[in-house]
Amino acid sequence: MGSRKRGKYSFNLDESVVRTRSVKKGGGSGRWIVLFVLLAVLAGSVYSLVITGSADDLASYLPFPKKLVALRFQHNGQEVVLLPDSQVVLNPRDSLRLLEIQTDGWVSWGTKAASADLNVKAILNKPAVIQDLFPQESFEKPKAIEIRVLLWNRFIGKVNFLVQLDARDWVQKANATSDLDRKIFFLEKALQENAGNVLVKTQLAGLYFEDKKYDEAGRLYREIDASGKSKSISERLLLVYQIQNKVDDALMVYLDLFKLSEEPETFKEFLQYIQKKKSKEDAARFLEKHQQHIPKAFQSSLMLFLADLNTQTKNWAKAATSYEKAIKAGIKDPDVLYNLAVTYQQSDDPDKAIQALEKYLQKNPGDTKSWLQLGELQEKKGALTQARSTYEAMLQKNPQNREALVRLVAILEKGKDKGALQAAYQKLAATQPRNKTIQHNLGVLYYDARKYDKAAACFEAVVALDPKDVESRKYLLDIYRKQKNDKAATAVIQSLAQLDPKNTSYYDTIFKSYEQKKDYKGMAAFFRTASQQHPEMVALHNYALFAALKTGDNKGAIKELDHLNRLQPKEKKHLRQAANLCESSGDHAGALKRLELLLKLDPKDKEAKEDYLRIKMLMVTKKKPE
Repeated sequence: MGSRKRGKYSFNLDESVVRTRSVKKGGGSGRWIVLFVLLAVLAGSVYSLVITGSADDLASYLPFPKKLVALRFQHNGQEVVLLPDSQVVLNPRDSLRLLEIQTDGWVSWGTKAASADLNVKAILNKPAVIQDLFPQESFEKPKAIEIRVLLWNRFIGKVNFLVQLDARDWVQKANATSDLDRKIFFLEKALQENAGNVLVKTQLAGLYFEDKKYDEAGRLYREIDASGKSKSISERLLLVYQIQNKVDDALMVYLDLFKLSEEPETFKEFLQYIQKKKSKEDAARFLEKHQQHIPKAFQSSLMLFLADLNTQTKNWAKAATSYEKAIKAGIKDPDVLYNLAVTYQQSDDPDKAIQALEKYLQKNPGDTKSWLQLGELQEKKGALTQARSTYEAMLQKNPQNREALVRLVAILEKGKDKGALQAAYQKLAATQPRNKTIQHNLGVLYYDARKYDKAAACFEAVVALDPKDVESRKYLLDIYRKQKNDKAATAVIQSLAQLDPKNTSYYDTIFKSYEQKKDYKGMAAFFRTASQQHPEMVALHNYALFAALKTGDNKGAIKELDHLNRLQPKEKKHLRQAANLCESSGDHAGALKRLELLLKLDPKDKEAKEDYLRIKMLMVTKKKPE
């Protein structure tokens, strides 16, 4: 019989005791002689035992069977001998025929095979298929069959059969049903029968996945994978791990996939997955640890990815190392050189940053921003001559490059080449004519070079742009004086006086200018306006008072004296002069008012008392009727 669950038949007796007793055909007269002899022997034995009184031992001397020795079957066309109490596993597809009952008796009269589970007659004359004997049986549960051997209804032995499905049957059942749970059940049974069947494992794992039993699916895919790497199985296992969010396990499967197939799309998915599922630091650590498992074809891309991760975490040293490795691995993209320069710059290594940026600019010379960055790095390193050359080279290509001009100017200002600095400022001013700082600095350069006309033009441009600029007006005042342009100088002084009122020297100069010209009306108008703009300045009121007196404007003079009295309340002279002006103008009441204030300030002032009484009497006299 073929191998089943237990694999071998089990017998309780040694096969050496199995003897086949067969009756030969032919020789009829011989049979009668033998029969006669046996009867005679039997009768003699019975008589002897009766005479001797040993009736209990009679049975031991009889030639009839006492126990079963073996059953001989034909199983699937092959003869087999089963010992008593053995159990054999059968498949429903197997055929079975009972050939012979072998006992320990000389004769087999009265022996027969019987079974409560099986119609024994169906297997006596010809082989019968087990499934045909049980047409309604599915055998999804194993069926036990016991065949008993009887001698005149007395039990002398038995053999057992266990009919059960094998892996092939379970797979057929699985393929025949559309019910997912039934399919899984049948394939699980098939796998129990044949645990090493990779096809069954694969099919069952797929059903587990479909049923969202991801742990079971993963277990089977791992078992299959352990027996031999397969791209399709690895991909299925990867999908299981991704659904379960087992990130590290999924990443290790990616590494296995790289050994099976160097597909760029898979590597791209790998990088996207690790970037999504891990922190930048953890992703970098994983890739660095397993770098040797990444195919050579992907090493340059891996280095770029690592460089980007380290850049994002500001691990500049590692980022630079990764970029260097990417370049050695064959990356030709000039942007990698630029990124390398940036990482060296961030890690405070200007020498290497300059080298990388110079290599980048050799391949991408039109990148103006990077030329400026190169100059900045050279400045940082202290290589001002190199930086100057960089900016000048940029200006040769584009004289209007404002940033290059500004940086060149900054470098030239640190040196002694005033001519180059002046030329640079001229170009800068041409690009930004309304920039007052540039115009002012260029004006200073012209002034130092005694180019007063050009200097004046620059300072005048600043004054026009900024009405409150003081410094440029000071330069203009000096230039106008050098050029003996009195009118322009006076206008500048007046504007400076208004912008810097605390500097009384400007007003002194203006006063002297009007005094020299005897232009008292102009003086009065200017200082009257100035004192109104700056009412707290004593000097302005004094100048306005002087001008009012010179022009005979007593009312204006009195007004200025009142302002001075407010600003200098302890000065008696302002009150006395105001009182005199009021009296001379016929304003006796105004004179008395100011004399009263003077007496309050100094009650012992004899002159003030006398003036007060005199004006008082004068007013009384004027009031008497004629």
